[in-house]
Amino acid sequence: MKSPEPLIVTWQGRQVRIRHDDPRLGPYTHAGQVIRAAIELASDVEGLRLVLASTLSDRYRVSVADDGAVVGLRRLRRLQEVTGGDSSSHAA
Repeated sequence: MKSPEPLIVTWQGRQVRIRHDDPRLGPYTHAGQVIRAAIELASDVEGLRLVLASTLSDRYRVSVADDGAVVGLRRLRRLQEVTGGDSSSHAA
């Protein structure tokens, strides 16, 4: 299966390539807009790591290259996929 096209986001006057494995993630999707907004908050590479991790950690495992030029997003498996059941059925 072919990997989805990376998102390209401008940050501090340069382009950041966001590689991901989510076929639903695109530049004009809600998630794409959330990523853009989060990246704008970062002032350095460590800030980029922190803001993306805090914003996206419920959906993606985040990795950022040392120079900040490449960001990797890997989808996390949801509870339903892991257990095969509906998580709402466990509510009291």
